[in-house]
Order: sequence, then C-alpha cells, then structure tokens
Amino acid sequence: MLAVATIKSAIALLVLLVLQLELFSSLRFFGVMPELLLGAAIAAGWYGGPLGGAIVGFSGGLFYDLYLATPMGLNALTYAIVGYLLGQIATFLSDEAEWIIRITISIAAVTVGLLLFVTFGELIAEPNLYNKNFGKVLVVASLYTGLLMAPIHYMMAWVFGVARFPTSGFDR
Repeated sequence: MLAVATIKSAIALLVLLVLQLELFSSLRFFGVMPELLLGAAIAAGWYGGPLGGAIVGFSGGLFYDLYLATPMGLNALTYAIVGYLLGQIATFLSDEAEWIIRITISIAAVTVGLLLFVTFGELIAEPNLYNKNFGKVLVVASLYTGLLMAPIHYMMAWVFGVARFPTSGFDR
C-alpha cells in the first residue's frame, strides 16, 4: 500500500511540476505564478497528516529546487515545514470541515509558506527574494494558488486514498 501511495504522489507531483513550469509560467496574473507544489504540500497535510504533508512537501520542493536557481533545498525545507504544520492543524479539525474552511486555511498556509521561503532565503543571504514587489507577489500568489486549491485537494485525496464522495447516502 505504501508503494502505491509513493507512486501516486510521484505522478501527482510531476504533473503539478510540469503544469507549474510550462503552463502557469505563461499564465501569470500581474506577473506572478501560482505555487502549485506548495499547494500540494498543503493538501497532503490535510489528507496524509503531518508525516504525509512533510514527505510530499519535501519531495515537491526538491523537484522544484532542481529547476530553480535558488539554493538546493530551500523550497524543500519550506514546503516540508508547511506540509507538516498543515497536517498538525488538520488533526484538530473535523473531517467534515466545509470546503470554504479548507480553502481559506490553504490560502493562509500559502502565505505562510511564501513568508518562510523569503525568510529562509534572507537568513542564508540569498539576494533578490525580498524586494519592493514582495507584498504584491505575496497577495497575488496566495490568491492565485487559492483558486487552484480545489483540484489540488482532489488530487491529494486520490494520492492518499481518501473517498471524497461517499455513495452510501444515495441508496434507495
């Protein structure tokens, strides 16, 4: 069962990585791309708990770090922390939480993830992460990713084998 979840998560992360790098690099709002792999770490925290969120976050961040010019592991560290924190938060919330609550918390988590990324980058003296456009990037990237969180939630529910639409209530 663990091997199946690992293969599913690798497929999901690679699909999101290709979408992030190829499709959404051209579909920018105000010059800002969504953070799909950070969204995957957040959704993995919801469905896989702290460990699942941390593992998917680290893996997705590492895939993204292979492409970016930032120091290797910066995204992996950030996404793993955010995925773990969301997993901890999800343990306190009911499984029947409304979608608006999940999406709102996910948008807040994207904001926290971007803040952590820039903070860690500044701590290791990475230039050009914090600039005059950071506020715009923070708001637009959080909202843009929030618009895409529902499909990402469905994808991570598939990865972790969580049934989203039980059919037992529709029997006659």
